[in-house]
Amino acid sequence: MSTTSRVLVVDDSDHMRILILRLLKQRGFEHVETAVNGKVGLEKARANRPDLVFLDAVMPEMGGLEVLREIKKESPGTVVVVMSSISAREEILQFKEAGADHYLLKPFETEKFDEALKKIIETLDSHKKE
Repeated sequence: MSTTSRVLVVDDSDHMRILILRLLKQRGFEHVETAVNGKVGLEKARANRPDLVFLDAVMPEMGGLEVLREIKKESPGTVVVVMSSISAREEILQFKEAGADHYLLKPFETEKFDEALKKIIETLDSHKKE
């Protein structure tokens, strides 16, 4: 699979950023940027208008929920995947209500990432057709 979609990975964990970057590159995503926290992520999202954002829920500087709301307000067509180790129903609902397209529970196995990626690509494709 090769895609020209612009992707932004926002996570304060070096390990997670590198892991997701590597997984996306291996799966044909050529244009992937990273950001170390929500504030930097929002700045990069505003500057580069990514098609897809992988967004950590809990970060210093600016939390994932605040970043998500800003991205969706400014660019509603951007597909946002929220990643979190918190599986509380209330939190997931908060992110969904704020516009998250997908929720990926951390830590994840590669197979789970690939399953989620198939759904994410379907969402990306449907957004591009609109």
